Amino acid sequence: MWTRPLACVVMLLVAIFAVACDDSGNTTIINGLDCELIRDHLIGSWTVGLAPALPSLQNCTGLAPGLSGTVVGTDDFPATYSSMDVFGSDGSTSFKLQADRSDSGGDASQSIELTGSVQADSCLALIRVWSTTDLLYFQCIGTFVISNQTLFGECDSAEIDSDTDGQLDTSCSLSGIVDFDAIVN
Repeated sequence: MWTRPLACVVMLLVAIFAVACDDSGNTTIINGLDCELIRDHLIGSWTVGLAPALPSLQNCTGLAPGLSGTVVGTDDFPATYSSMDVFGSDGSTSFKLQADRSDSGGDASQSIELTGSVQADSCLALIRVWSTTDLLYFQCIGTFVISNQTLFGECDSAEIDSDTDGQLDTSCSLSGIVDFDAIVN
């Protein structure tokens, strides 16, 4: 009795998904539901700029909540990362990013000075960039624009290794938003 209606529903769903998928030679793309990002869009030399700012750390949590009130700056930027490593994420539909800074502002004690991810379906990005002066990562969220290979958005927080053991252990909000942009060449 229920077999025939169930079969019709299953056939309808199969037809819908068959039309929605596009075999364009890239990763499987669901028509109309993603930004059509592929790995090659992220490969290249990145230049990241942070707007001049002197925000203070606030609402710090983790090992060093006493860092609240500390003033930090964006004088270390712009920064160049010439060998961006781009690879697929284990747990989401995103590409992970990591690189060491390649210009004169690099920190020899820090092997990875940019980390992040860009969502393959929405082009929403989260990146962290290392400040040698303040010994912290600025954490920024933004949008990757495929047409001109740029990323823009705002930094609203910082991540700190307060006990210098190589592990980030303190998170702080910034007292003001810091604009950022990046371009991939």
